[in-house]
Amino acid sequence: MRGISYQVRRRLKKGRNWLVNGGLEYIRFSILLLKAGDEFKEDLGKEELGIVLLSGEVEVNVGGGIYRLGPRREVFSESAYGLYLPGRMKWRVRAVKESELALAYAPSKGEGEKKLILPDELIIQERGKEHYQRRVVDIMVSQVKASHLLIGETFSYAGQWSSYPPHRHDRHNPPEEYRLEEIYFYKLKPDKGFGLQRVYNDARSFDRAYVIENNDLVVFKEGYHPVVSAPGYELYYLWVLAGPERVMKVIDDKAHSWLHNF
Repeated sequence: MRGISYQVRRRLKKGRNWLVNGGLEYIRFSILLLKAGDEFKEDLGKEELGIVLLSGEVEVNVGGGIYRLGPRREVFSESAYGLYLPGRMKWRVRAVKESELALAYAPSKGEGEKKLILPDELIIQERGKEHYQRRVVDIMVSQVKASHLLIGETFSYAGQWSSYPPHRHDRHNPPEEYRLEEIYFYKLKPDKGFGLQRVYNDARSFDRAYVIENNDLVVFKEGYHPVVSAPGYELYYLWVLAGPERVMKVIDDKAHSWLHNF
């Protein structure tokens, strides 16, 4: 067993790169790299899919419709495009330009409808204050009626903390807290930079820090999970959550909750 959290670091290559394909109850995740003109297709079966364009431009053919995502130069300079597919569908993508796509899967209840999310439909919030300021972007939260998936992006400014004050969402205790698995997929600007990701629980039976580099991924089954970028480097992470109920309610670490009133 890898514990309540683990890091994935793989060299990404052309085609599909599985980063999470087993070990979690709800989430599977891969990165798809396509050259201009390349195509990829699959049958979703009983899974829903959230597609986020990280860079490039693509056309997706599904259910008799064609959906264009992009263009997007890269995550730090231009806004995201997303496409939600509710399951039991066959889809095909063709790259108009060299492209990078994030593909997040979860079990489908057979509900919802496919939905293209354009940049003007994103919900953007500035959160935090001095030393932990960041920009949070909802891509597939209120925008879609998914079975389980919740997807968005966070941009941490250089030298700043994020997911802070530390919070968790690993217990089913409604209405205060709902259990959600989560993954972070990271990018840095400049891309040779680094950050630090801490994951710990109340008992400190698990307390680990990861050095985060470009294209790393960290899984959170449980625990608090604050992250910080090194000075001089912007830190981005795509976040994907899924659990028994599609409700995002978290609990702060009481030791640090005083910061909300600071």
